[in-house]
Amino acid sequence: LRENTMHEGIFIAASAGIKQGRKLDVIAQNIANVNNTGYKRDRLVFKEFMPPFAADEQLNAGRNVLLPPQLSNSNVSYVGVSDQYTDHTGGGLNQTGATLDLALNGPGFFSVSTEEGVRYTRNGNFRLNTKNQLANQKGDLVLNPQDNPIVIDAPGADISIDADGNISAGTGLINLNIGKIKLVNFENPKTLEKLGDGLFRQNDLEAEAKSPTETTISQGFLESSNVSVVEEMASMLATHRLFETYQKMIQSIDSMDDQSVNDIGRVG
Repeated sequence: LRENTMHEGIFIAASAGIKQGRKLDVIAQNIANVNNTGYKRDRLVFKEFMPPFAADEQLNAGRNVLLPPQLSNSNVSYVGVSDQYTDHTGGGLNQTGATLDLALNGPGFFSVSTEEGVRYTRNGNFRLNTKNQLANQKGDLVLNPQDNPIVIDAPGADISIDADGNISAGTGLINLNIGKIKLVNFENPKTLEKLGDGLFRQNDLEAEAKSPTETTISQGFLESSNVSVVEEMASMLATHRLFETYQKMIQSIDSMDDQSVNDIGRVG
């Protein structure tokens, strides 16, 4: 019974250590993107699992590699990751003064057209391409409410973009309305999959893209990431300490196991 308990303890500590390692990966990713415009940090949700596990539970399959089910102590619990999600809380606004730098105040996204289809982003670091179309730094075209590219062909004119996304060009005395930027939001942001370059993809084909009513645009500003370096570093240190603790637990249990084997050998 004691040997079985030791094996069980090693597995519990190992499963917890693996999850802390995964948490470190998420924290490192957040810190690496702290200076990326509009980046949204990721978070993990941990959950306690109690035996017997569901037949399709991956934790059960991994557990059986180390310990036969008949040796399980049904009174113990294991730690698992039940969810990884993106925190869509808004970041701070940094003033750049650039005409085509845009930041969103409130929930929602810009819509851009990519080679893979429509994608969504909070990164408003835009520019004009060679066809005078409004685009992001990758060249993906920013869309208007009709899902068409926005053309700003007004050389020498001052470009103004108001809080609702209306674009006008002129000299101050006469301004011509030349388009509008489309903003969208979704009821359940968890259906959005984070891609590279600050883009999101909608995975729910039935999700309805709605126009956010209270969100405004600030021209000459960019949204910073919502990553707090101080918070992430504190979390990293705490997670690393936990990881080391589980390592020491495994080493201690393994040492006790070796000692028990040696004691039994001497008694025989």
